[in-house]
Amino acid sequence: MDIYRQQGNTDALVATHDFQSLTSLRIAVIENRGRSFVVREPLHATPQDRITLLDLRAQGFDIKIATQG
Repeated sequence: MDIYRQQGNTDALVATHDFQSLTSLRIAVIENRGRSFVVREPLHATPQDRITLLDLRAQGFDIKIATQG
């Protein structure tokens, strides 16, 4: 996951993190509320994993989902 801070019309990369579980990713998103996120789905992501990310986006988090491969 890449975390961005918005600066005017552009986003500045703040940090990049690799997560072993959606639970830890979800905690990081909540702790960095107000930032923009790009989440790169792993090749082994399940439909439920994608639903979880879409649920976070529906809760108001600025999450872009990128597929790998």
